[in-house]
Amino acid sequence: MKGFLLNVVFVCSVFLLGVSPVCADKPDLSIPFQDAVSSYNRGEYQAAIQGFELLTGSGKSAPLFYNLANSYAQAGQSGRAILNYERALRLASGDSDIRGNLELVRRDKGLFQEEQSFVQRCITFLSLNQWVGLTATAAVLFAVVLLQPSVLRLKPSTRRGLAVCCLCVLTVAGIGAIGQYKHWHDGVVVVADARLRVSPFESAASIGTIQEGRLLHPGKVHNEYVLVVDEAGRSGWLAKKSYESIAIP
Repeated sequence: MKGFLLNVVFVCSVFLLGVSPVCADKPDLSIPFQDAVSSYNRGEYQAAIQGFELLTGSGKSAPLFYNLANSYAQAGQSGRAILNYERALRLASGDSDIRGNLELVRRDKGLFQEEQSFVQRCITFLSLNQWVGLTATAAVLFAVVLLQPSVLRLKPSTRRGLAVCCLCVLTVAGIGAIGQYKHWHDGVVVVADARLRVSPFESAASIGTIQEGRLLHPGKVHNEYVLVVDEAGRSGWLAKKSYESIAIP
């Protein structure tokens, strides 16, 4: 019984922490990563950007997007800096350095994000991988407690209480995973100053400029334009080439 429980805890921990197993044929990215970091430390920010961008084709991680965002920030490209800080936060939502640098760039550019509701703060408290891991952990424990009474020799009342607790955690974690998934795939960031138009045509009148770094929520699409709503609640049509999705490609 002890060995079984240890195996369950180990598997659930891997899910919860979002750890991926190491593959024998996985390329060693430490040298090109350090080369990009060295370029950044020398103040060669464009070289650092090229190095980090190249690495995103081989793997995705919070440190990689964080360093890429720092490089864009130092190069004065606030839109792409904010985009990559947001991507880093999707993978490490509790990282105070990422969040602090993101807020600093936003403040320097006068981009004030809409305050999140209590539910939104709860959803973004954990990353998508962590919510999924917590869901899997609760599901496994619920199955063990309810369906395998011989594994845990508990009183019926105690077993039912644990099953209810596991079910509650499973429900909350499932809602959190769904909410974080939607949060992950919903937002886009303007990567260069662009015109917001009244209709989805190049000849349409402009209703103002969208500053780079703005977080938008896209709606329906028409040709090369998409209907968006910015953080201030203003809506209009924006050319697709003006923004990039936060969802990690």
